[in-house]
Amino acid sequence: MIFDVAIIGGGLAGLALAIDLRKRGHSILVIEKGSYPRQKVCGEYISMESYEYLNFLCPSLKDHPLPRINTFFLSTLGEKEFTTPLDLGGFGISRYVLEELLYKEALGLGVLFELKTKAQEVKKESDTERYTIQTLSKSFTARIVCNATGRKSNFEAKESTSNQTATNYVGVKYHLRIARDASQIEIHNFEGGYCGISNIEEGKSCLCYIVNANILKKAGNSIAELEKEYLYQNKNLKRIFSEAEFLLKEPVTISGIKFSIKKPIDNGVYFLGDSAGTIAPITGNGMSICLRSAFKLSGFMDAYLSNELSKRELIKTYTHFWNAEFSARIRLSRYFQKLSEYPFLTKASIYTFKVFPTLAKAIIKLTHGKPF
Repeated sequence: MIFDVAIIGGGLAGLALAIDLRKRGHSILVIEKGSYPRQKVCGEYISMESYEYLNFLCPSLKDHPLPRINTFFLSTLGEKEFTTPLDLGGFGISRYVLEELLYKEALGLGVLFELKTKAQEVKKESDTERYTIQTLSKSFTARIVCNATGRKSNFEAKESTSNQTATNYVGVKYHLRIARDASQIEIHNFEGGYCGISNIEEGKSCLCYIVNANILKKAGNSIAELEKEYLYQNKNLKRIFSEAEFLLKEPVTISGIKFSIKKPIDNGVYFLGDSAGTIAPITGNGMSICLRSAFKLSGFMDAYLSNELSKRELIKTYTHFWNAEFSARIRLSRYFQKLSEYPFLTKASIYTFKVFPTLAKAIIKLTHGKPF
């Protein structure tokens, strides 16, 4: 069978693209190295810009009451704190629940999945416009191949610039129960990183932090020691860790995180979501970038598969969209990422925001896109 589109990676971006294209009538294959459901390191906050599109992809989402988030709270060491309304706001849902819902929706629509399968190689057929994807035991053929394998892709897109950050970061996520304002997303700064907490489904909260790998090394590469030595310096984090009921047996972790901007198309393969460029979580919109890129790429590919766009026009249109929509946001997020590692800079930011609250709103607006 020759598929219209083969998608390597079945995370949020890959599932969204698969469902959207399938709803447009195209044959879709998803090759995913894991299975569902699963936990993933993620802040689990989605901007309201993506709300309507996500409900279009997965109507059953409306059967799950989800917390609406409309206030932002920032703290650092000492007594410095800042609160502001979020004009657009967002909602909370765990990746465990969201990906499972999207996976079932895709199955019901007729998307074919190859789970627990890793793509080894993608080759363009010399005499056709088709591509062959080789796995360990099978090969598949498609007119278009997309890469949605996330931050650490085994089919890495080339970086768009040589001036990329070499800093490595580590991400850690917990699910917990704690009495807190469900309408508020909190960011708590500590030396070397920051920790976010916001509510998800069923009254639970997602606590996720990101830290410079060098700080973890100083703590003897022990997450428990890292939390005691560094996170607890922030009184809010010390309180949360002491009062909360932790729901996962072990934290979910990821290492080797880098925030880079890459080419959205490489060797004929279309990259989307984190595969094309990772936005720093401090801006809280990684999942919306995944969804927006799937939304736009699906429309462009539908036009190509319907002979309304040439291959050259498809490449040009998607490249222009990605660079215009996301490059500046990713660069801005990298600036805030570095700033967030130093408590004295966070204190200065809080002081500035209190004096000029409109500045804080303007910066928050830059991290969000328009509803789609």
